[in-house]
Amino acid sequence: MNTTPSRKISVLFCASEATPFVKSGGLGDVVGSLPKALKKLGCDVRIFIPLYRSIRDNFSQIRPLEDKIFIPVGIHHYTGHLWETLTPDGIIAYLLEKDEFFDRTYLYGNPDPTRGDYEDNAERFIFFSRAVYSLCLHTKWIPDILHIHDWQAALVAAYLVHHWRRDPSFQTVKSVLTIHNLAFQGIFPGSYYGMTHLPTEFFNMEGMEYWGQCNFLKAGIVCSDFITTVSPTYMKQIQTPEYGHGLDGVLKNRSDRLKGILNGIDNEVWNPSQDPYLPAPFDSDNLQGKRICKKHLLKKIGLPIDQIERPLFATIGRMTHQKGYDLIHAVAPRIFEQGGTMVVLGTGDPHLASLFRELRNAYPDQCSVHFDFDEPLAHLIEAGADIFLMPSRFEPCGLNQMYSLRYGTVPVVHATGGLEDSVIDVRENPQEGTGFKFRKYSAEEFWNALKDALAFYEKPEKWQQIQKRGMKKDFSWDRSAREYLDVYRKVLE
Repeated sequence: MNTTPSRKISVLFCASEATPFVKSGGLGDVVGSLPKALKKLGCDVRIFIPLYRSIRDNFSQIRPLEDKIFIPVGIHHYTGHLWETLTPDGIIAYLLEKDEFFDRTYLYGNPDPTRGDYEDNAERFIFFSRAVYSLCLHTKWIPDILHIHDWQAALVAAYLVHHWRRDPSFQTVKSVLTIHNLAFQGIFPGSYYGMTHLPTEFFNMEGMEYWGQCNFLKAGIVCSDFITTVSPTYMKQIQTPEYGHGLDGVLKNRSDRLKGILNGIDNEVWNPSQDPYLPAPFDSDNLQGKRICKKHLLKKIGLPIDQIERPLFATIGRMTHQKGYDLIHAVAPRIFEQGGTMVVLGTGDPHLASLFRELRNAYPDQCSVHFDFDEPLAHLIEAGADIFLMPSRFEPCGLNQMYSLRYGTVPVVHATGGLEDSVIDVRENPQEGTGFKFRKYSAEEFWNALKDALAFYEKPEKWQQIQKRGMKKDFSWDRSAREYLDVYRKVLE
């Protein structure tokens, strides 16, 4: 097979979410943004996701394809329908309609922790994974690469190995699995295995079986031709018991087919020089607009404008223990004692939310908390804040630290996963440093890093140098896409 750069490689992204259609986190960002960068490099890239209720409600430019598809799941033979549309970047997106499975308010389950995930998630994503073969046959487009994402699409690799390669037209098709967060594996009772229609002998220690249960992600790891994850450091960490969530041994066995590629960000969406959500533009050559943004931000979030000379700390994201919100809560009173202010934007754990509500009540002139997903406010926070807090316990990649660097907001992060790979510590490397890192996960170590950041903040000339270095870093998808293209070529050779 000719895999020289001149050859156009075709890739089908199979995932449970993709921007701009639907997203719950970083997975949707990647599946929405990476194809655009790969298209620029000459790939024929298309996307396949479920047709959720929110897509049907918000995107009128989708059109049905004529044929029905029939998918066996357990004892059932389900009928599905295929739809097609274009992304704003001209990428073909296919959508799988099955209202019984996807016409729901939420993607994977009710956000109320007492309700939990949907009980039929195994059935939903077996149906979705098996539909990939039908999609290719009905569209008469068989890609070189099936690029599958997380546990929801991981069975695609198993079906390719155990079923679809019997079809001569699929014999050279390869699979690449990207793990976005190993903590989510798609684990279901062993009795569900019959629903997959995979061979009986695949339900063993070397296959899909995991302590007597079905593990969808494990099936993908075992069967994929190549595995990537979303940062080089996370790739090393998931091969250890501490971060491997029980699959470190399985991943070690595939280490020769495992690579960490740092996610990118969309430089057109996240660009302070032309961001429509900002009251004033700015860039690394002229930071004056950032002060205007800070003034507008303080006004919008209800903090006194006379705080503009004091450091404004910010955090945005899911309120979970994984994201280190317990550490942020622990150090917040010390920040306020030093005269700093803080803005928090996010939703999540009810207990953590109540702690931050109490914090806001105790420090009304220094702490502003917003329990919401607000895209315009997120952009204004990234632009107007001085210091971004991201003390995640573990972080496969992380995007907010990259947004912060791009907007001259200096990040203070726990040195783990993608945070380790994307932030250069000022104290360890004064000439190239872009932020501050702490290595032991504790409130005291976090505070020590914050104290050092505050000391630099009091020296405006040195602080601006840190800001400008971060703003000049290249975190574009173009860089990541070239690495993915190398992976595709490798598996096709």
